[in-house]
Amino acid sequence: MEKALPYWVEENPLLIGILHFILDRRDSQLERGTEARISFRLDLRAGSKRWQAVLEPLRDPNQDEQALWDELQHFASKYQCFAVKPNPKRRPGVAEWQGAQLIFRDACEEQLRLWLNRPPPNLRKAVWTTLLEPYADCFENPAAFPLDGLELQSGFESVEEMVSCWASVRKELVFAEKISWRQLAARCFKGDSKHLELHSRQSLVRNLYPGLSRKIQERQLLLHIYLPAQNEQVIFIENQDTFISLAEQQPMHTALVYSEGYRGGAERIRNHEIARFSTFNTASEDVRQQFLHWWYRNSSLSLPVFFWGDLDYEGMRIGAALKKSFPELRCWRPGYDLLLDTLCAGRGHAPLQADKERQKPIQKIGCEYADGTLIPAMTTYQCHVDQETAEFGELPAGLL
Repeated sequence: MEKALPYWVEENPLLIGILHFILDRRDSQLERGTEARISFRLDLRAGSKRWQAVLEPLRDPNQDEQALWDELQHFASKYQCFAVKPNPKRRPGVAEWQGAQLIFRDACEEQLRLWLNRPPPNLRKAVWTTLLEPYADCFENPAAFPLDGLELQSGFESVEEMVSCWASVRKELVFAEKISWRQLAARCFKGDSKHLELHSRQSLVRNLYPGLSRKIQERQLLLHIYLPAQNEQVIFIENQDTFISLAEQQPMHTALVYSEGYRGGAERIRNHEIARFSTFNTASEDVRQQFLHWWYRNSSLSLPVFFWGDLDYEGMRIGAALKKSFPELRCWRPGYDLLLDTLCAGRGHAPLQADKERQKPIQKIGCEYADGTLIPAMTTYQCHVDQETAEFGELPAGLL
């Protein structure tokens, strides 16, 4: 058997993903005590989410889909790991790979496991148990790890190195009074401050160290605000340049909040332990405290809340996320009307032009103006307009 996987296979994200997916399916069968033929169809509209993730390189504009397909066929022909059956119903002009079927050859399983260093589940469990023994006392709850152990992740030399990193979390938590997720990740995972950003990894930390993990602080959100002396409404601004330009006009009755696209933290944005504020202008302490009491829901003050961002699907999603914390929030019509005029005049940009082709369409966000006007307009014109396009001289005088 060939011990080393051909180097060009590892560099083909589609092919290496398919090989791992085949073993994932076989492992699942072995764990259930069943066995069946493994076959898949290259269809970007069908299959599980996991299979669609494997096919993602075929959607990636930075990948040459024909080159990926040619290498896949060459691999199938040379190593006979799976058969490739073309789609008999393929229409003229449709890429050859679309609808093609891959049928795994069971006899190649051992070779594939050798290449990918993936023993069968039972053996993997035994190897994992042996690997974990020297570190068992480092974890409050070592049973929190998956039964078959961790998969080797990119950037690590071995699974043992990964276990050592997870074990080092204990030392950091023991000696820290408090620590952020990014600090913990950077100190324990080879300087990578974002290693623990995935919810699944944070959950594993909490389960491995149920007591010590209470020292970990959720990442705070730093928000920049402009506060008028007499506040009558609040507008969230998505982009920095627009926020600064509006704030420099010194609105008389409008508080401005630079949201910086905080979609991920929108549900936590009114938590007094999470949100922190930097004031753009000089505001009295009374004005600042009144705003903070309202923000943290410590007062009966009621203010209209608006959002203004890019006229694209991601902007709509930010607005939708903010509505979870501000149910009364609506899209700010005077600002969006300026962007809508540009869109309808044919001066919007195509998604591909601005690297927005991966933004998924959204049907509604719960704002009548957005749901009935803005989103349908984007669907019709298949274009977007960034917030910075707006010229503030076109806004009605005294609006802010």
